[in-house]
Amino acid sequence: MKFSEVENAAGLEALLALIREIWPEVFVPIIGKDQVDYMLAHYQGESAISADMERGIRYFLIERDGGYIGYFAYAVEQDRLFISKVYLRKAWRGLGLSSPIFRHFEELARQNRKDKLFLHVNRRNTRAVEVYLHRGFTIVKTVDEALGGFYLNDYWMEKKL
Repeated sequence: MKFSEVENAAGLEALLALIREIWPEVFVPIIGKDQVDYMLAHYQGESAISADMERGIRYFLIERDGGYIGYFAYAVEQDRLFISKVYLRKAWRGLGLSSPIFRHFEELARQNRKDKLFLHVNRRNTRAVEVYLHRGFTIVKTVDEALGGFYLNDYWMEKKL
């Protein structure tokens, strides 16, 4: 598995193609099509991703067997490594591929002298919640946040290293 940072137009286009494939499949059953469409336009669209990158969030494509199988994003914050996103295409989920990704996050945290990983996850995304719990994360906060006429119903999760 190879991780390549999104640094140019071709990388951004590959990332956007993954997002357009993955997000509806994962989230329509959880939050509905209208909220997914809103999130794709305002949270995972080209301008939102560019703004994320300007704020220091780094996006990476995950490559395996000659193709892109997913993506992740993270930011080094003052006291932790914030995992902004981790998504795999449907065919690649459940194959143990999160292990090398999370080892990578842990190594990044150590390199940056951070002793914890932090993320947000939709509470009804039970598969992701189970993966994070299995990886040693704990729920530190339950959050309901208004967003464009919708609500984010998240767990904030943390793993101490």
